[in-house]
This record gives sequence, structure tokens and C-alpha cells, in this order.
Amino acid sequence: MKFGILGFGNIARKFAKSIEYTTEGKVYAVASRSADENDEYFKEHPDVRLYRDYTFLLEDQDIEAVYIALPHLYHKEWIIRALENHKAVLSEKPIVLNSGDLDEIMEKVKVYDGYCLEAFKTKFNHGFQALKRDLSMIGKIETIETNFCFDATQGRKDTYLFDKRQGGALNDLGSYVIGFILDVANSEIDRIEAQIQVENEIEMCFQTKLYFQNGIIGTGEGAINYNKERYAVIKGTKGEIMIPVYNRITDYTIKTDDQIITRHYPLAGDDMTCEIQALIDDVRHHRHENAIHTLSDSKYLQQVIELIRKEATK
Repeated sequence: MKFGILGFGNIARKFAKSIEYTTEGKVYAVASRSADENDEYFKEHPDVRLYRDYTFLLEDQDIEAVYIALPHLYHKEWIIRALENHKAVLSEKPIVLNSGDLDEIMEKVKVYDGYCLEAFKTKFNHGFQALKRDLSMIGKIETIETNFCFDATQGRKDTYLFDKRQGGALNDLGSYVIGFILDVANSEIDRIEAQIQVENEIEMCFQTKLYFQNGIIGTGEGAINYNKERYAVIKGTKGEIMIPVYNRITDYTIKTDDQIITRHYPLAGDDMTCEIQALIDDVRHHRHENAIHTLSDSKYLQQVIELIRKEATK
């Protein structure tokens, strides 16, 4: 399947590596306004077309799917344009910054008989699916704790992370932190508690507690102004599961009263490979979305992020 990439920053370069491990995915073209024609990637892949205009890439009839790796603010516009040009879409997370925008995207998918998937790679890797099967080993789940914290303040301040229209910890990291909790808890939310630290109109860090109808309490933390070891821990009535680097699970440890079990699930290719393969398989089977992470899932995730922001500003 021939893919076009919109934007060619760090995450797009990871995609270009990950797709090499899929069964039939191939980068056919890149659209970038800043990429150097003498970039090592294009020297090593001389057959990859380089467009300077995103529209020209979408109009290329040879391209079957596009990966949108643009800053968050531009996802909706280019998802819709891609669907209108009959391209299957894999959009980087968060797929949109406003949950209401998903309604328009879902309508476009329907009208153009298209396909759209949010690149929430965590749920597609084999380690996460195995983790969900192992949850019964620790009894009834009581708590889920996640964090994703890194210090971006010593780097460039002109990136989207520090753009008040689209940046901040909740926009950039909320999908990982909250999305993991929502999928493991698998219940409606009763109540939300939240705190957000804001500096110069940028959400630098957040902490939240999600109280679910099934009794589970989820605690999430995200930051772009300090570092912290990244992990998730799930505790139940019969034990706990510790997951390092939970956003791309390769290992986790199950501890119960009578045993300790370590699981290991090597990544199938790279950490983005499985989500790309999922799109390829879905499109080949004429599906409009993926069952593991539907567009409704994307909408609900964004709605919860919005509720966290609302509760924190009371």
C-alpha cells in the first residue's frame, strides 16, 4: 500500500522506519515545506517523491493512504481534505483538539466511503492486548495509575508544544495517559478531579483522578516541564501489574500473593508498526475504522480530556 506523509518531523521519520516492517506498506511520497532535498532519507530512498505542497500529495492518484504528522492544530483540516481525495487516513494523536470535530470527520468517512484511524499506538501493540487478557489474574481492579512526564523547557520554545492554540501537556500527552486508563477501566466515569499548572497560557503539567462507575479509580499525570520515570501500575484485589514505558508495552510484571510472573512481548517491528498494519488490513477488507480504537473511542477520549480541563478550571 502506497503511503504519503504530510509533514516530515521526528515522528514522521519514525513512521518511515516503522512502515518497513509491515506486510505491504511503503512510503511513496512526502509533503514537506521545510525538508531538505539533500536530506539523508531522500538520498537513501531516491524513489520517494518530495512535494512542497500538501495538496499536490493528496492529488497524487497513486497514493492510497496518508499519514498526518502535522502539528495538532492542522489535523482536522488535512484529515478532511485527505478523505475528500479518497485517501485512507492515519492521523497522529490527538486526532483533533475539539471532540465535536470528530462528528464532521465521521460524516466525511461515511460520505466518501473512507477510512480514518487515530495513531494511538499503545492499543495496537501485542503487549497491551496481552496485558488486558492477564487482568483477571489480579482479581477485581481497584486502581490504575499512569504518568508521562518529560522536561521540554530546556529545548526550543518555538515548537507546537509551547503554542497556546495547540500545545501543552494535556493536548500532547493526554491521549497516552488518559487513553490507557479508559481502555483498562472499561466503564463510564462518575466524577473527575483535576489540577493543571498553567504558565504563559500553556498547560505545563496536569494531575487527574477519574472515578468510574465500576469502582475503579484512575490516576493520571502528565508534564512537559519535569522528568519522571514512566510507568503504569494496575492494582486489584489479588495482586498488581507493573508496566514500565506503558505507552509501548514490551514487558510487565504480575505480582499475586503466591507468584511473580514476568511477561515479554517484543515489538512487532517498531512501536508504530502494528497501527500501520491495522490500517492496511482494514482498508484491504473495506472497513471504515478499526475495532480496537474506533472513531467513537477517539471522540470519547477527547471528551474526557475536555472534562479534565473543565474541572481543573473551576
